[in-house]
Amino acid sequence: MSRWSGSARVHDRRRCLPRRRPAGPALAVVVVALGTAGALGGCSSSPRATAGESATTQLAQAAGGLDAAKTFKLTVDTRVPKSTGVPVTASPLPGPSPEPQTETIKMSGTWDVTTGLARMDGTVNSVKTTILSASGVEYVSLTAGTARSAGKKWLKVDDSDATFGDFCNPHLVAQLLRAYHEVHLVSAGHLSGTIDSSEADQHIADPNLVASLSGLPATLHFDVWTDGSGAPTKIEFALAGTGPVTTGSVRLDAFGTEAAQVSVPTINEVEQAPVG
Repeated sequence: MSRWSGSARVHDRRRCLPRRRPAGPALAVVVVALGTAGALGGCSSSPRATAGESATTQLAQAAGGLDAAKTFKLTVDTRVPKSTGVPVTASPLPGPSPEPQTETIKMSGTWDVTTGLARMDGTVNSVKTTILSASGVEYVSLTAGTARSAGKKWLKVDDSDATFGDFCNPHLVAQLLRAYHEVHLVSAGHLSGTIDSSEADQHIADPNLVASLSGLPATLHFDVWTDGSGAPTKIEFALAGTGPVTTGSVRLDAFGTEAAQVSVPTINEVEQAPVG
């Protein structure tokens, strides 16, 4: 089973998908060299799916097609247990009001795997927020009153602890799908199944990926929709659990969509996130 690596967070707290792993250099979120050529929606290396193929075969075809993804849309609607550390950037830094026990993140945007650029727009704890990603570095928009210095519009987080975990890496999502516990055919072009985190080490050799599932529910539910060639058109994870784990949903779709347009903030616009 594939696990999200690292300690996914937004400056310790604006995390969508907690990721934990052994000490060492943090995994870069976006810059991933995908060896499979072609883009989803174009020329896929997966063999053509047929109505008579089993659900497991169709899932394998979808995972193979996902390995070829170059651009896609990521949508997250999650509730993440609060961690100690730096206050949420979208809230005033002094923070006179009590901090919530759970961060709510609702964001959507386009990721370009080849360039490592992405832009996500939405809300963090109901506050309008934009997060830019450039080669593993995140820039989080600052609202009025949150910057420590005048003229600063972005908080820079360059410790590679990504807000969106490894869901922004389609190659790792493909590994997660291959680690399914069970999968069945709902209807033509629609697969549904589960992933059991306790079985992770039986399917995935990378201990970092295995370890990162600790912040997610013990059982992950997924749905995969495919086109006539067997390539995925939409993948959705339902994170339903209890206790201090991330819950909500994560969706990848619009494969092959136009790449994200990202302008990296200048040094005069950026405030470095505190180390916490």
